[in-house]
Order: sequence, then C-alpha cells, then structure tokens
Amino acid sequence: MIDTIGQASFQRTLFAVFVLFVFGTSGIEVVLEFAAGETLDSMADDLLRLIFSGVVLLVFVRDYLAQQRALADLRGQLEMARGQLARFDTQSQIIARQYRAVMQQQFDAWRLTASEQDVVLMLLKGLSFREIAKLRETREKTVRQQASSVYQKAGVGSRTELAAWFFDDLLGPQFDHQVST
Repeated sequence: MIDTIGQASFQRTLFAVFVLFVFGTSGIEVVLEFAAGETLDSMADDLLRLIFSGVVLLVFVRDYLAQQRALADLRGQLEMARGQLARFDTQSQIIARQYRAVMQQQFDAWRLTASEQDVVLMLLKGLSFREIAKLRETREKTVRQQASSVYQKAGVGSRTELAAWFFDDLLGPQFDHQVST
C-alpha cells in the first residue's frame, strides 16, 4: 500500500511539474510574442494554454493545502488517541495488578501450591492440559491431578466453574439474575 501511495504521489508530482512547465513556457511565449508586437488574436492559443495551465495549478495548490490541513488534523487526532491509549494502558495495568493481588489472596485462602497456582493461571488463559504440561515440562497426567486438586480446594467441579468463580466478581452484582424455571 505504501508503494502505491508513493507511486501515486510521484505521478501527481510529475504531472504538477509538467503543468508548471507548460504554464512557464506559455507565460514566457506570451511575454515574448507581446514584446514582439503580436496581437492578442495571434497569441490566442498561447493565452489559452497559459490560462488553462494556471487554473490547473491553482486546483493543485488548493488540493495540496486542503491535504496539508487534513494531514495536520489527522496528526492531532493521532496524538490525542495515543494519549488516551497511554492513559488507558496505565489504568489497565493498575487494574490488572489489583486483580492479580485479589487472585493471589484467593490462592492463599485455598492454600494452593505454586504449581497449582501456575496451572490455574494457565487454565484461565484457556490452555489445554497438554499445552500446560508442555510449558511446565511435566506430564499431562500431573497437570490433570493438579487441576483436580485445585477444583477440590476451590469447591468447584470444572475449569468452567473455576473461571466463572473469578469472573463473577468482575461482572459484579448488576449481572446477577435469578434463573426462572
């Protein structure tokens, strides 16, 4: 895409140089013919070329200035978005640290070992038992046993219930609802 933009820009520049050349040569020709005493009728073709190329140049200049204003506006919007993103990123990091602290308190309350804590975090990230085993350089059976131990200590029956336990707090009471039967 950048090559296409660069090529289009090059083509516009080349065309502008051509129009400027036509404008300049037509202007010089009109001045020289006028100085030589030629009539306006005999210079009509040169005058039309001068006027037409002048109009085209004015259109180019107007479009260029409009593009420069639009580019300045876009740069301003980009800087504003970068500032908002930086603030959002900082806030997200603070919230993430706070939530990890809450999770650690719960891990401590459940008396999870460091290995079990690692397994919980990877389960919450959606990794399979096989992927966790590979990352932890252990057997899949070991990971399954650690997960079962976590489920028992947490009082849940599955990975889904474990994830729900942590995310329920994030969603807050406004999302609690009674299931009608």
